[in-house]
Amino acid sequence: MQFTFAESAGRDVEKLSKKIQQGIREKLLYWQSSSNALDHAKPLSQHIEATHRFRIGVYRILIKKIGNELRILRVRHRKDVYR
Repeated sequence: MQFTFAESAGRDVEKLSKKIQQGIREKLLYWQSSSNALDHAKPLSQHIEATHRFRIGVYRILIKKIGNELRILRVRHRKDVYR
């Protein structure tokens, strides 16, 4: 499965420190190399657009599964991500 970034997710990542960006990049590469990346994700039922979320420390990555693609919609702190 391939990860792609929505424009809003790209802006979210640019606002983070370089250390956090590196951690996110490493986790995404690890999940992408696994046989099924969604095994590491939690399904969402109450969110309008996102279907799953990944957790990286205090940050959450909201994704939407589209075919064989995982579209990253938001990358935010856990207190702000679901608003």
